[in-house]
Amino acid sequence: MNRSVLTEVLHSTSLHVTPGSLTVATSWQHPTRGPVDCPAQHLLAAHARQSGLAADSRSLPNEDLRDGLTTAPTTVFTVSYERPEGGHRGLALAAHSDDATAVSFARRQIESWRAVLRTRRVLHVAAQSSPAPGPSSAPVPAQPPADSRNRWRICGCPTGVACPSAENAERALHRFLDRGDEVVVVGTPAAGSGAWAGRTLQPNPQTVGTPQQAETLAVTDPDRLAFVVAPGAVVSEAADILNVLRRRYPRLRGQHPHEWCYTMDDLHTAVGAALAQSDRLLVVGRDTTPATRAAITQAARTTLRVRAVTTLDRLRPEDIDAATITVVDATADGRGLVQMAQTLDGLGPTSHVRRQAYSIKETSQPAFRPLPSG
Repeated sequence: MNRSVLTEVLHSTSLHVTPGSLTVATSWQHPTRGPVDCPAQHLLAAHARQSGLAADSRSLPNEDLRDGLTTAPTTVFTVSYERPEGGHRGLALAAHSDDATAVSFARRQIESWRAVLRTRRVLHVAAQSSPAPGPSSAPVPAQPPADSRNRWRICGCPTGVACPSAENAERALHRFLDRGDEVVVVGTPAAGSGAWAGRTLQPNPQTVGTPQQAETLAVTDPDRLAFVVAPGAVVSEAADILNVLRRRYPRLRGQHPHEWCYTMDDLHTAVGAALAQSDRLLVVGRDTTPATRAAITQAARTTLRVRAVTTLDRLRPEDIDAATITVVDATADGRGLVQMAQTLDGLGPTSHVRRQAYSIKETSQPAFRPLPSG
């Protein structure tokens, strides 16, 4: 791909740009390469506006873009590259030739993004159900509607999907308390589950969030200890805690695993698989989602560079100077993710890969089935 990159300064006598502004090409006509598509146009426009310049986005299919003109009123800075499947993509910024500020900005933009044009792989963490779930399955749900004010349940499931895990945990909690058991809440609750804890934990049991805390847990009566898994806890992490508690308190009783929600566990699995292969993590948008929280939490345990791209003008060349990037969506309607994908498509040949994981809770079968008579 790098051998096909061509950076040029062209000129036009028919394209007119107002001083103090830039024209951002949505597509343009190269003198010899022909049509050049510009999926990253929104990126250039966002940076131009952030710098105080007006940005007019338009197609330049019929402009007389030529090299070597010294008296042309418009200067066009361009970079283009050949796509593996055919055709060309690139960037183009046009400025009034006598506007030193706009000309300097356009030159720097093209040079900086040209330096990071490359073939790259983008991994997206997808919350998606099984292609053909059975009646007892519990897949990771799809994203909720954009107009939902409170979009996520405390377990990590979207509000548009029925998930009884919080109700199950509350019911189990009160069942154990009514029996006179001492109850511990196992696992780190998902963000937002504090409301569940404050509403239901009466009297207030202890919370055990790590195996180390389980090792030091002190209880009044080891024979009367019970547990409830916190809604939104990562099940694999809760299982590590329970291994310690069961070793220390063999008579531990607790909530049935069929009542646990595996959404956060599945998201952590998908996120972990993506981050393990990535050089960067980009978080797109201002809102927050369970997948975003999972990605940021796991990335904090590594040396992976994390960049919050709340708006496109915050994306910098060094943020995408990598072979593999994980992108997680924190926008309410997904528009930020779509725009980021389009931007990366315009900054080098890009492969988009969806990473997902889902758990299916199967109904237990009897160990012995009698043969039919006769």
